[in-house]
Amino acid sequence: MESPSVDDFRCLNLACPAYGELGLGNIRLRKWYDTRFGRRRLLRCATCGREFSELKGTALWNTRLPHERAADIMEHVTRGNSFKETAELTHTHRTTVSRLVCIAGEHAQRVHDHHAQDLRVTSLQADERHGFVGRKDQPCWEATVIDPRSKFVVQNALGARTTDLAVRLLFGTRSRLHDPHGVVLFTDGWLPYDSLFPQVFGRPYQPKRQGSRGRLPRLHYRIPRTSGHVRIIKTYHGKRVTDIRVERAAGSQRRIDQELETLGYNIPNTSAVERHNGTARRMNPHQVRKSLAFARLPHVRQTVSDLVNAVYNYCRVHRSLRVKLDEPVGRRQYAQRTPAMAIGIADAVWSMLHLLRTVVLLTPCRS
Repeated sequence: MESPSVDDFRCLNLACPAYGELGLGNIRLRKWYDTRFGRRRLLRCATCGREFSELKGTALWNTRLPHERAADIMEHVTRGNSFKETAELTHTHRTTVSRLVCIAGEHAQRVHDHHAQDLRVTSLQADERHGFVGRKDQPCWEATVIDPRSKFVVQNALGARTTDLAVRLLFGTRSRLHDPHGVVLFTDGWLPYDSLFPQVFGRPYQPKRQGSRGRLPRLHYRIPRTSGHVRIIKTYHGKRVTDIRVERAAGSQRRIDQELETLGYNIPNTSAVERHNGTARRMNPHQVRKSLAFARLPHVRQTVSDLVNAVYNYCRVHRSLRVKLDEPVGRRQYAQRTPAMAIGIADAVWSMLHLLRTVVLLTPCRS
């Protein structure tokens, strides 16, 4: 990866008037340092006088490893290898692998929070994956919301399969959308989706009070004609699906039929998110089938999940998203795209090193 110029950096001092501003010409090269792991630049802000490393705000800050090896560690982990296998393949200590993966996972979530905003989507699919944390008797579900058109993972949430999990998932999804009132949601038969849909994607209104005294009635929610919710309810006998029932839970049938025609579906389904469940299990070492490599700590489970989702969105091409070139380039007839490129928030396939070296401002993006 080519090193960016000094003009591509911004001051990360919260007290500086030029904090987060790009192209002001206030960043100067102070000196080169740490030649053992490659030459790195120490920068200085001419506005506030604060000095900082060029790696400040990235996942590689204070990393005592060559950047290429750190990227290799993330590649192995997001290919489904456990921490122990990754340590053996990269000739790194297992605790170093665990520490770097947790740092990279937190950084990946900040990158996702920064870029996955004001998303213009018209349909979403939600589902949950079963897993463990700590012990096999402590289940940890991972709920995911995906855009079926671009295959982009909009939001995920981990925890027990309770209403709180659905609240964090749906309200987190709503905060990332440009128009939350123009979305058709496809889910399974889990009841919290049905009860929360009006609060998340509906328009609130205050009913009139009966009489002149007493408290106001409870806030009600009106479902717009541009929104809809479809439940795909499956009946199981053992581990086999014996019956599938489609139920329109909210919204107009006309709007749902319009979205199905846009997606190219004959009947409502959650095929995109269910297919992603299989991909996520292959990428995440803590969810590989018939494996004992489950996470021992909830924090590790969360950070690995965040890292896998960021790599899936920004670094891995999706075969169904490729587009045919106007003119072939040699033998290449298609341009490969990632989900982030398909949804319009990236213009190229990111390398793992690009993801790790992406600078994120210190101010949090989520409330």
